[in-house]
Amino acid sequence: MIQGCWWQSDVARELGVCQSVISRLASRHRTTGRVCERPRSGAPRVTDHNDDQYLRTYALRHRCATATQLQAHLRDVRGTRTPLTPRHRRERLQWAQDHVTWTMKQWSTILIHNLPNLFLI
Repeated sequence: MIQGCWWQSDVARELGVCQSVISRLASRHRTTGRVCERPRSGAPRVTDHNDDQYLRTYALRHRCATATQLQAHLRDVRGTRTPLTPRHRRERLQWAQDHVTWTMKQWSTILIHNLPNLFLI
């Protein structure tokens, strides 16, 4: 677009980004001949290219979504969960110990209550 005699502001408007983004990419292309991401220092990336693309698409479709909501949605899609805290572990263990002696009759009331959510594999 820029080589086709478009102004940077026109390209930015067409792509829906700030003009400074186009200016920075054009400058990087003039100096290096590339516009791909450069190596960074710091912590390693948490998301891969597919995750980035999915988040970008989801964020565009749900423009009011916060970063926390995007993170939670990606976690749901990936099937990964945040590690349990020591408090959560204690509470789960206590729950299991409280229910270890339950009879089938007691469990059947729970299973019947949650039957629509039960998936058999």
